[in-house]
Amino acid sequence: MTLDWKRERSTLDDDAVLWCLRLNEGLANEREQEDLRAWLAADPARRHRLDAITALWDGIEDDAHAPEMLSLRHAALTAMEQAGRRGWTWPRRMPWVGIAVAAMLVLAINVVFLLRDPMTYYTTGIGERRVVALADGSTLSLDADSAVSVRFHRNRRDLTLDRGRAAFKVAKDPLRPFAVTSGTHVVVATGTEFTVEKLANEVRVALVEGRVAILRTVPHGHAVQLAHVGKTTEPAEQALTPGHELILTNGRALGALRASAADVGWEAGQLFFANEPLGIAAERVNRYSVGKRIDVASDVTGIRVSGVFNAGDVDAFARAVATVFPVRVRNDGERLLLSAPRKIDANAGQNGTNSRKVN
Repeated sequence: MTLDWKRERSTLDDDAVLWCLRLNEGLANEREQEDLRAWLAADPARRHRLDAITALWDGIEDDAHAPEMLSLRHAALTAMEQAGRRGWTWPRRMPWVGIAVAAMLVLAINVVFLLRDPMTYYTTGIGERRVVALADGSTLSLDADSAVSVRFHRNRRDLTLDRGRAAFKVAKDPLRPFAVTSGTHVVVATGTEFTVEKLANEVRVALVEGRVAILRTVPHGHAVQLAHVGKTTEPAEQALTPGHELILTNGRALGALRASAADVGWEAGQLFFANEPLGIAAERVNRYSVGKRIDVASDVTGIRVSGVFNAGDVDAFARAVATVFPVRVRNDGERLLLSAPRKIDANAGQNGTNSRKVN
């Protein structure tokens, strides 16, 4: 006679799931404890399966309050209620209950893989902002057009800012450092509040409260990030104090420290620029522009701009820049191109052509 291994394995899992649930509730009497001992003694494989499923169940309980778990946990409880969980007996007497619970186990396994996924992404689109409560109690605020991946381990919390900007309010846990990687830099904290922004050619770290350590990637690991402070050089951990930000350029060993530009304004829908290069200011404005986008020509990208602007109003931003600076705005329908004014050709009049200066 040929045994159906898959069918036997399925039955074993059904029984092990039911025993796991019963153990979780607490065995009610000596009869049930004796039944469990007899069930385990009948086949050595049963102890292995019960231990594996119990470990899985314990892992789910550890993450029971994670935001990703809530809807799936509700679905599992609903499935149990529909299966008549309160009145169940062992699967040989009521096999349909074993099937329902096995289905719940499949759901639980999927949840565990979801929570352990090394690439759990939180993203925002253009013009969108989002606040996320993380499983450890920390809060993640994403700026428009931003993306952060999250992975929590038992001894550390790893996040990666792939694009845009994010603010972090870190739940205190000295035994699990909170590390945010962006480009070649890593910001490490155990409990504090800070923002990290990834721009085209640099990374900015602004400290709101507490302290952070900043590392940079080197060929054989990581090294302490250094920062300019006046005429001296200090480790970024000492140099970066609340109310300041560190500007980090990939490939450079030193970061530039300056007073923070109160960048928390983006969380309220406003963009605040204080002596900011026009190229970077435009890059930030574009995060909120669903329609038109701004392109900045290389001949004006270094112009320094200051002011407060409503997020998403690219036309108002372009007009303000053109009013204050010698910048020409060209509108082609889908984008606004900011560039230096066209120069008058000194020989144009001699060639019999008309010319005028365009501002």
